[in-house]
Amino acid sequence: MVNIYQCVGRYASAPLVIRNSYIRVWCLEELCYYICENADLLDDSFPNNELLDWLADECGLRDLSQRLKVIRRQSVKLESFVLEILNEAHYVDEEEGKRIARVIRANRTMPETERVMVLADYFLRGGHLSAALSAYEALLRKETDGPDDGQRSRIWCNMGVVYARLFCFREAADLYARAYELSGDGEALFGYLAAMRMQLSDSEYLKFVSEYTEDNTIPAELEERLQQIRRDHEETDADARLDALRRMRIGSERNEYTAAARELLEEAKVGYRKAVSE
Repeated sequence: MVNIYQCVGRYASAPLVIRNSYIRVWCLEELCYYICENADLLDDSFPNNELLDWLADECGLRDLSQRLKVIRRQSVKLESFVLEILNEAHYVDEEEGKRIARVIRANRTMPETERVMVLADYFLRGGHLSAALSAYEALLRKETDGPDDGQRSRIWCNMGVVYARLFCFREAADLYARAYELSGDGEALFGYLAAMRMQLSDSEYLKFVSEYTEDNTIPAELEERLQQIRRDHEETDADARLDALRRMRIGSERNEYTAAARELLEEAKVGYRKAVSE
């Protein structure tokens, strides 16, 4: 039998946009889910006035908001503030609450460079490419306590991922090359060859690879991965949708094709704007 949980407060008419992560939540339970899944992102900017006002005005949780204001005034540690929210919704048991508190404490003692890396990686995973790029660039500009060579190589690799997702393959190749020259990491070399593969014609790429390396292991693995990606894509709804568009285009369904193509392009534009927005 499935357990039934009673929600606390009401569903907001306007969402709370959580600082640093750009995530929108619409109720206390969504806020609790965010906390549990992203405890390593929480910092001292989390207990802010926007959060307290949103809980009171949008969710109708004025008592909770007042208790949180008292906790904040008393300069109690962040984990106590967070656990007050989780306990209000009866969202976690004691052991899970202790785990989240440990994560928050560990994050507080983490060097700033590592904290920013965690946030930048989070942006990259979530598809917030512009925000990820800004965070990585800020790390590279640090003159004191900046990233070491290993972190710098990883940053350049991840920046390569950002540019590749934006179809800027030349810039991506340059970043992967820097990372490989610094660390000799095989994944950096793989990314470099992949970025070159995407920007060159077949004949140009074959010439480039033959001159670049005598070891065909990584180029062969790259081709195998590309073929697998194509096969996997053929099984997706997105590929089926494109195939239907192709049939409309060569057939007599011109009006339907135009409308469907515009809808698909608009969806792509929305996704792109999300990726490059701050």
